[in-house]
Amino acid sequence: MRARIAGHPVHPALAHFPLGLWLAAVLWDLVGWWRSSETLWWQMSYWCLALGLAAALPAIATGLIEFLALRSDEPAIDTATAHMMAMAGAAALFGASWVLRAKAGAAIAPTAWALGLSFLGAAVLAAGGWLGGTLVYRYGIGREEGRGSR
Repeated sequence: MRARIAGHPVHPALAHFPLGLWLAAVLWDLVGWWRSSETLWWQMSYWCLALGLAAALPAIATGLIEFLALRSDEPAIDTATAHMMAMAGAAALFGASWVLRAKAGAAIAPTAWALGLSFLGAAVLAAGGWLGGTLVYRYGIGREEGRGSR
């Protein structure tokens, strides 16, 4: 089973939404830290985290479908496993940051723990994204049948 629409893999298209929202949250955290008297930036970060978590659900589901479709002897299986673990870790870190913020309220400056979790989440997200690119560009995972698709 593969997650495809008109022959195109769905996972890469869906993965851009949580990635962009979570990186925007980190950007708003940096702006909020720089402009500490304004609550707008903390609110924007809070809602980007929340929307990123919601957007991650279909991205995770379609990624899992694609992962389960790989053969056990696939040369890319270790990279795919590392990608999946990194992205799940990033989602967990951003989720934990959001939970810490939700306890205090969206307009309150996040704690150092909440900020640290978001920044760590961004680093793990970057590593996972790199691995996802490796799956496509090095191993051809997700490409059209007959052109390096697995």
